[in-house]
Amino acid sequence: MTRIIGFLVAVGGLNRIRTRMMFGILEAEDVVIGLLMLAGGIVAVFSGTRLSRFGRRHTTRLVKDAGALEPQSYILYLRPFDLDDELYGIKPIPAASPIRRLRTPYSRTFEEHMVFDLRRKLGPVVAVGRPDERLPLSGARRFYLPLHNWKPTVSDAIRKARLVVLATGTSEGTLWEFTEAVRLLPPERLLVTVFTDEREYDRFRTAAGAAFAARAARLQGEEARRLAAFRWPAYPPLKKPDTIMRVAGTQGYIVFGPDWTPEFVRVDPTAVRALTLAGRSHAMARRQVNPVMRRIKQGLAQAPAPAPGVIAPAPPPYPPDVAPHAE
Repeated sequence: MTRIIGFLVAVGGLNRIRTRMMFGILEAEDVVIGLLMLAGGIVAVFSGTRLSRFGRRHTTRLVKDAGALEPQSYILYLRPFDLDDELYGIKPIPAASPIRRLRTPYSRTFEEHMVFDLRRKLGPVVAVGRPDERLPLSGARRFYLPLHNWKPTVSDAIRKARLVVLATGTSEGTLWEFTEAVRLLPPERLLVTVFTDEREYDRFRTAAGAAFAARAARLQGEEARRLAAFRWPAYPPLKKPDTIMRVAGTQGYIVFGPDWTPEFVRVDPTAVRALTLAGRSHAMARRQVNPVMRRIKQGLAQAPAPAPGVIAPAPPPYPPDVAPHAE
């Protein structure tokens, strides 16, 4: 809307000058007003996206108490916090459906686009807010953690979530979240998103392998065996690796079979054909992303439902290695 208003103001400024000149009544005051309207309109057009995004940050819904979230009622989105800045600068491709375009703002961020799709296909999304942010980003509802002893809160949120969407990263907190998700959840309730290139993903594989081995050494029984046996898949090559074509944002998804066998589904722009970038993105969504979402949805539907009054059939939430302690 800001961009439209800016365009109309700029046109109005030019029209004021033009009309006065046609009738021979142009004065210095008209030129100044017309130029100011033109300049203001241009600024509004180019800053409208940023202003709209910033304005929506004031309307982001917050979850005051993560412990009060109803079990199986939300999707939990966990990621390295520095990923927020990277994704915030990515402009998502507009939806193919005109109706869906009207329902989503032109200035939407990548997270808003991702959350909209997840909410439409699987359910509402909540995420952990950055501890140092003055305003939450728009997209998922945010809840905030204590500066110390945050792991029990995250562990409980993972255990109660209908689905956990985890983005790869090498920070200590992110690696712990991966081990905790595999420890607590059945495989159909975990979806891993990869936003990085092959080099960064290999760094993650190495760090995650060490984190899983270390965590398994502190656990016992089935949990220890599951973490010790866990393996991350290799980064799949593009269908046409010699093609100079890349996409920003999601590079792939990792989904898991009933026995935790991983499958890396690559978002590959060279595997589809289209005349435009938008058409290629829509083709990738239809052929590569949507099948992943359907698989997740079917897995959630077939998963055994928790008994009444029971959050989920899971082991005790806080074994000794995640007992409250200062980070």
